[in-house]
Amino acid sequence: MSSAGDARSAAVAASGWGYPVRFFQAGNPAFWVYLYLVGTGAFLYYGLVKDSTKYATGTILALTLCALFTLPFVWFITRRDRWEREPAKLAVLGFLWGGLAASWVMAAPANGAILSIYAKLFGVDFASSWGPALTAPITEETSKYAGLILLFLLARNHVRSAYDGLLLGAFTGLGFQIFENFSYMTNAVVNNFGASQVQDVMTVFVMRGVTGIVSHWLFSAIAGTGLGYFIGAKDRSFGHRFAVAAGFMLLAMVAHGSMDAVVAVGPLGLVVSWVVGIAGLVFAFRFANRRQRTWMGALLADEVASGTITKDELGVLEGPRKTKKQYLESIRKDKGKQAARNAGFVLEAQTDLAATIAATDDPSGPEANAARAEVARLRALPA
Repeated sequence: MSSAGDARSAAVAASGWGYPVRFFQAGNPAFWVYLYLVGTGAFLYYGLVKDSTKYATGTILALTLCALFTLPFVWFITRRDRWEREPAKLAVLGFLWGGLAASWVMAAPANGAILSIYAKLFGVDFASSWGPALTAPITEETSKYAGLILLFLLARNHVRSAYDGLLLGAFTGLGFQIFENFSYMTNAVVNNFGASQVQDVMTVFVMRGVTGIVSHWLFSAIAGTGLGYFIGAKDRSFGHRFAVAAGFMLLAMVAHGSMDAVVAVGPLGLVVSWVVGIAGLVFAFRFANRRQRTWMGALLADEVASGTITKDELGVLEGPRKTKKQYLESIRKDKGKQAARNAGFVLEAQTDLAATIAATDDPSGPEANAARAEVARLRALPA
């Protein structure tokens, strides 16, 4: 086998791209743990929000706003996935874990217990001002982390990298955030006996929406990056992988704790949370991208020799995101908008070709040939 073929085989083995994801695994203890805890969380959550069904206007409005609030985050998270798309099944499993098990089975009881200890040891004022900042980052981030570990165990053939951890962490945190928001909105209606349903829901939505841009989805994406690296980077020492995972978790906790410290330190907490959180997410994306780009180059190296992909296109596919923008912009200037749009379609088809080669481990098989035919068809589109 050629050196390019050796690199391709190594990338296929390491990436996990294209492996099927099965939820029902009767012989896998992780399946039963996930099912039990999410089921328990659904029961607890129903008990928490069931009284809101008496107020249809507030409940429907809260559901609508939560759905609309979720869509931009889903779009952003999936748009950032440049390579093989994370299976929707895994994203949904993470979303449900965050919204039902991590929040109400694990984090909520732990928060209540620890805050009560703070109140007894240091007084009610300390517990109310500093308690959330010292408690929630630990209990909530670790509860979401536990779900990511279960997802890795359920899809260990597919989930292999820091990038997988980042994306699944984002969906898990988003679930935590959305289910929590809905409970706050509906409980505001219930506590006011439905006297001003629209006003109560909108007040909570605006407050949670402003702080929700940098919130659980972002914190869990950062933490998940470290866990994905720990599991996937088997070529590095245990100590190195553990230090990376711990570093990303600490970064997520600092961003989370700063947000919850608003009661104690005022707006400064939000500023710190936004700065640390956004900077941490950008760093996590760049860190996670490196190994993905290496796999892309290995999977498609032979396609350059065969003429399916040009050298410039491979440079774009295995380069940072800005490389693609610069490449398409240069085509737009030289040949027009439609030519640039077509070039973008070609790059997406070439990404699909890489995923197909990884999934089948057969670059000469019918699936890979069909993917090449799609590249050729898109390349022939009139500009």
